[in-house]
Amino acid sequence: MMNIEHPPIALQPPHHHMPIRFARLTDADPLRDRCWPNRTFMTVYSLLARSVRNMTDARGLALVLTDAQDTPMAFGQYTVWPTCAEISDLVVAEPLRGQGLGTILIQELVYRARQQGITAFEIGAALDNPRALDLYRHLGFEDSHTLVLSLDRGREKVQFLRLDIVEADSREG
Repeated sequence: MMNIEHPPIALQPPHHHMPIRFARLTDADPLRDRCWPNRTFMTVYSLLARSVRNMTDARGLALVLTDAQDTPMAFGQYTVWPTCAEISDLVVAEPLRGQGLGTILIQELVYRARQQGITAFEIGAALDNPRALDLYRHLGFEDSHTLVLSLDRGREKVQFLRLDIVEADSREG
């Protein structure tokens, strides 16, 4: 049961002074350099192309958090599925991890998705990524299900977590 007086951190309004903008195809090189150095340019470019297409089709949103020179320092997106919005491909440049940028991105993604009427969210992380899993649980997501998926390093077990907000929204009015 969700506590309306103290909503999960993911549902709290994003309060930050970091520049955030829509992702663009021209972000492929800086994102690869700063966030995904082990991925090929084409892998990052394809991810961004899919993200931009989803935004154009109103099936999702992709955001980058930038520095003062508009260089991407973090990326996150959501895709709208029939039962929820799936937050995915969340990444923060290695030297900036642990400074709250992932929380800012998740709050911003959830905030914008809620403006579109989305009331349920899923996010996943490989089981060997306890730092991400701890963050998602801290933000209010709860374990939902586990799948084996093909990721960068081959087949891995991925823990999906879910955050439903229908109950909270129905009491707010």
